[in-house]
Amino acid sequence: RRELTQRKLPALLAMSGFVFLAQMVNCSMGLGFSGHLLGGALLAVIFGPCSAMLSMAAILSVQTALLGDGSWSTLGANFLNMGVASVWVAYGVFRLLQGRRNAQLDVGQVFAMAIAAYSSTVAAAVSLAVLADVQMSTLLFTHGVIGALEAGVSVAMFAFCTASLRDSRRSVECGFSLKPIVFACALTLSLAPFSSQLPDGLEYGFNASVAVAD
Repeated sequence: RRELTQRKLPALLAMSGFVFLAQMVNCSMGLGFSGHLLGGALLAVIFGPCSAMLSMAAILSVQTALLGDGSWSTLGANFLNMGVASVWVAYGVFRLLQGRRNAQLDVGQVFAMAIAAYSSTVAAAVSLAVLADVQMSTLLFTHGVIGALEAGVSVAMFAFCTASLRDSRRSVECGFSLKPIVFACALTLSLAPFSSQLPDGLEYGFNASVAVAD
């Protein structure tokens, strides 16, 4: 209730749509596996951690129900990794570096967004390794590489949205403009047919863990 106002809701829904679409587009990492945006850091920094958790819960549930991406039996674990661990680590790192300043486009916040996004990916990998009881080093390797993608996309989206803000208080009072988010959704949707067919970092990491164990 403190984070989400009626004026912010359209922007949160639009950004959630972007994250949903971006998670469907896998990009080759050049090392035999692919990766996609998690999005928890972007949502947490812009809208707050509780709103980000709500958004990630909705995204993961829709993916399971409509796309068969994941299963209901693993939904809780997926949410803990992507909707709790990644969200709160990203939010904590960003606030540690930037304090309580409102979102605005400057070098400090862009750097903080990059570190927060990268940290969120690593946090999700650590959480997954603990929950699944697999070798952490392989997941850290794959997600450490994917973290660069996460940081790049998150920074670009953060900068794209904040560049249109003339008053830094507008991000708190009214939410971000929908135009850049809608444009990003359309662009991401156009890239979906070119999604990489390589195994994603999770699948690659699990297979590597099994191979090492054998």
